[in-house]
Amino acid sequence: MEGVSSPNWLIAGQSARFVLRERTVSLLSLLFVVLVLISAWLGWSATSTVNRIYLDAAAFLQAAGQQVPTNPVLDISPLSLMRNMSVYVALIGALSAIVIGNRLIGLDRKAGVLPLIGIRPLGSNAYAVGKIAALTGLIVGLAAVAALVAVATFLVLPAVTITAAQWVQLAGFMAVTTLYMGIFGLIGLAAGAGARSETVGLLLPVTLWLTLTFILPQLTANLNPTAAINPISALATPPDTSFFHWAAIVLGPFSLTDAYKFASAGLLDYLPQGVTSPSFIPPVINLVLATGVAGAIAWRTLTRLSMTQGEYNV
Repeated sequence: MEGVSSPNWLIAGQSARFVLRERTVSLLSLLFVVLVLISAWLGWSATSTVNRIYLDAAAFLQAAGQQVPTNPVLDISPLSLMRNMSVYVALIGALSAIVIGNRLIGLDRKAGVLPLIGIRPLGSNAYAVGKIAALTGLIVGLAAVAALVAVATFLVLPAVTITAAQWVQLAGFMAVTTLYMGIFGLIGLAAGAGARSETVGLLLPVTLWLTLTFILPQLTANLNPTAAINPISALATPPDTSFFHWAAIVLGPFSLTDAYKFASAGLLDYLPQGVTSPSFIPPVINLVLATGVAGAIAWRTLTRLSMTQGEYNV
């Protein structure tokens, strides 16, 4: 019981409850869940349509005494049906994580409760641990909803059979998804703690999100914004020129959206053969390293947050 009632967990639980009451957070989280449901429905609808056409064609061919080809649904990995989910995570999932991280700190600063927390024998480390724990729980909750939707989709599709190895791959995709959203959540947490105003605290991570999602893929892979939100087009091979070659070397490790999309494509079995990430760092390792860096920055800003001022420093 001591662990549950420790200052760290009390801060985490209270912070999570306050953030969930925020209308903006609720709306973005709901939008993310709706888009995940849409991605699952699109995969289910496409597979069901192809399977229904095949069954009708197979019945006709059998009646005509002709050879029946194999079901085209079986020619592709069923995991690829979830490829649209990676796009929604890169867009709305990351944005939701930023807002959650920002509000975890912004609500305390805006309400002026930091001095009340500061006079208690908690220490800045306990405050930082509590906020990071609250962020982790909320991000894991979003990823868990996406995982449940994906699992339910595969279970209700009669023509789809998932092997044990594919279930492991799906779990790996959800872990990568959690990491990716966590990176942006930690960035939002750090900006909320370090910015001098509420507006800047939200604007900085959103600008970084836009840069990573749309600008860096243009520089490393020659992707237009419309192509960047397509799970297949986003994996296109860049032009074989010196500019894109050096851009991939210099900027590739920082293009986290590319890393997430290539990691997702590999785990969900829709990565085209011969296509690789523009970065020299493997995508999953790239995301793990980015999570560590974002976590270190968030920890530094949280532990240096002044607990004597009840508002933003403006």
